[in-house]
Amino acid sequence: RSTLFPYTTLFRSTNLDQTMAHKKKEIDFEQNVRDIIGEIKEYGFGMLNDMIDPQFVDCDPAKQSCRVRYKKFKWEDNGRGEVHGGVISAMMDTTMGINAIALTSDSVSTADMTISFLRPFTGKSFIVESEAVQLGSRVIRLMAKAYDEETGKCLAMSTGSFMHVDYDYTQGKQLGV
Repeated sequence: RSTLFPYTTLFRSTNLDQTMAHKKKEIDFEQNVRDIIGEIKEYGFGMLNDMIDPQFVDCDPAKQSCRVRYKKFKWEDNGRGEVHGGVISAMMDTTMGINAIALTSDSVSTADMTISFLRPFTGKSFIVESEAVQLGSRVIRLMAKAYDEETGKCLAMSTGSFMHVDYDYTQGKQLGV
């Protein structure tokens, strides 16, 4: 352990360290994903997460992945009939955030995110699949891919890091995304 940089443990994480492995055993991953999406719909009126309307598709607890559907709305257009890149980023961020919260049962906040736009989002609905890459005691790393639901073509790929955050649920809504 370096004495020059005492915060190295902040960024050190392993696949399912002991703390996260313990938490993982206590949760029902699919039910958590469904509950989080329900919270978005219940408490998120007027918020971006609610406006993009995430819909549960399925989960694979063994892969630590979930799939969420997003329908295309007129307000998301960029002027060429394609979904605006900011909205696509929100879809990816929301899906990875749902996944991170469902796996850890903690509130999280996006620390960083990258996205590669491969094709325009011109279809009627899209599936975003998120998979946990690394669950650490402080940082959760995920990746996501977005597909056109009708054609199955991959349209975008993203990676993100999410930090556990303390959130006082008594001071507001229970929305953790």
